[in-house]
Amino acid sequence: MITLDVVDDSVPESSQLPEGTYHRIVEVFGERLPTVQGTIGVSYVDDAEIRRLNRVYRQKDVVTDVLSFASDFADQTGMLGDVVISFDQAVRQAEEGDIELELVDLIVHGILHVLGHDHEKPEDAAIMFPLQDSLVGAVL
Repeated sequence: MITLDVVDDSVPESSQLPEGTYHRIVEVFGERLPTVQGTIGVSYVDDAEIRRLNRVYRQKDVVTDVLSFASDFADQTGMLGDVVISFDQAVRQAEEGDIELELVDLIVHGILHVLGHDHEKPEDAAIMFPLQDSLVGAVL
């Protein structure tokens, strides 16, 4: 089973996900991907920080919504990787102001990347996006 180590102190309290939502994410991943074990860090940052990270690690000098970093030492440390979300960008993307849906979608998307899924090729996207939608639907 995965566990989440969440740092959300930069998110306004009124917009923070309830602990129960994080527990539900863990539960759904445990049901759907029971062999995956380890911890994934989830952090929220502002646009300036996500842009900096995107520039340093992906050589793209733009704001993005989510970045994922898989660990090369998961077997030794139990840390599978990190998901970093721009809360500012999430707010802009939230359809009809549903920040909970947007944040869950970004967390699930990031976790799938940490676990090795990708969507660069159409055939990979055809696997990842339906899985993501299914997981988000099961969480919410």
